[in-house]
Amino acid sequence: MKTLEEKEKVAQEIMEPENKFRGYTIEEIRLQRVFVSLEKDACKSRILRSVANLQEANPLMPGNKSSITGKAGALAMKMVSGLNYLDYILLGLSVFKGTRKIFSFFKGRKK
Repeated sequence: MKTLEEKEKVAQEIMEPENKFRGYTIEEIRLQRVFVSLEKDACKSRILRSVANLQEANPLMPGNKSSITGKAGALAMKMVSGLNYLDYILLGLSVFKGTRKIFSFFKGRKK
């Protein structure tokens, strides 16, 4: 256990340190900015690489022209990008009505 004198010495060192911090130099600030910039670029490249891998794996993406679904995806992306909110609402209602009719046909009528 520390004695009372040792504790007071530690407390005095904390309250009044020998080396007072006077701030960073211009070189230290420049180095920190360079490190932050490099880290930001590395993160950006990792994210772009992940997105590219996802696009290659998705058969519905327009960039995947090797399959029929890739061409259908390109067509679907063009169609969806040209719609506004009212078009989405009307499209949703028409799909809902169609599915309701199909389910009611298979459900049958109860007596």
